Amino acid sequence: MPAKKAAAKKEGAELKTTKTAKKKRLILLDTHAILHRAYHAMPDFSTAAGVPTGALYGLSTMLFKIVDDLKPDYIVAAYDLPKKTFRHEVYEGYKAGRKATDEDLKIQLARSREIFEAFSIPIYDAPGFEADDILGTIASQLKSKKDIEVIIA
Repeated sequence: MPAKKAAAKKEGAELKTTKTAKKKRLILLDTHAILHRAYHAMPDFSTAAGVPTGALYGLSTMLFKIVDDLKPDYIVAAYDLPKKTFRHEVYEGYKAGRKATDEDLKIQLARSREIFEAFSIPIYDAPGFEADDILGTIASQLKSKKDIEVIIA
């Protein structure tokens, strides 16, 4: 019997000889937040027809970087819908001081879904909820799964 195995048996410990399976990696994207950041960080790119594309470029760049750096097995995109959420019912002043969304950003929010559709990335949204509610629910449901690593981006 090898010395390490004998020492482990002496201390009452058992050696595990089974291989551990590699965890799958799930990336959860708060797409609304990512687009908002990209919109304010990127130049005002647009098509020859004048359609704004700066936030879409930023989103695509971030998506490629996430795939390249994190090498996910799965990606999910979650969106806010342009309607009131349960938070508005709970707190009347929720987002009361927030400036209206720029039209150029609204256009890109709508078009951004095409990016995820092109890559067959599932899109989740739900009336009355924000993207972070959806992502929190997914993360909570997967908390007990030991074979999956969840990263919220």
